[in-house]
Amino acid sequence: AKETDQYFVNYRWLGGMLTNWGTISNSIKKLKKLETDLTSENRGFTKKELLKMSVKKDKLQRSLGGIAEMKKVPDLVFIIDTNYESLAIQESVKLGIPIVAILDSNSNPDGIDFPIPGNDDARRSIDLYCNLIKETIISAKKAAPTNETKRSNEKKEKEDKTKTVAEIDRDKLEKKFSKTKEEKLN
Repeated sequence: AKETDQYFVNYRWLGGMLTNWGTISNSIKKLKKLETDLTSENRGFTKKELLKMSVKKDKLQRSLGGIAEMKKVPDLVFIIDTNYESLAIQESVKLGIPIVAILDSNSNPDGIDFPIPGNDDARRSIDLYCNLIKETIISAKKAAPTNETKRSNEKKEKEDKTKTVAEIDRDKLEKKFSKTKEEKLN
């Protein structure tokens, strides 16, 4: 998830993580405040206070670290173990967020929009699913046009609208045959 800049929860799904975003965002603010307090030079805290703060920070980081930068509700939720993460499914269904989930033979498919049959217990199978999702996200990001290409395409469309159909076809043919001539010359 970190390699593809996606949000994740890999420790424990806290109740209300999606539906009670106000409380969760306060906990995220608390986490960020603890991080800044622990990294600042002139802290003015005793060793005991620093130790307690680092324990709190570690606990919050474990629970909320994957969603600390999340600004809005996600567009999709991917769940490995639907039995263990039943709270995540309930909240996603309540908010109308599509769910992609790995369903084992002991899993309930109710509420799952895109079920994937498979083993959700073995470490190797979980690694396989995560790698496949990662590769899919990376290839989708590469395939998605950037803003610059969108703008250049819009400019081309505007230019094409002023041309007649015959002129557009002639331009396409010229481009096609000029490429083949260049390839033959090389």
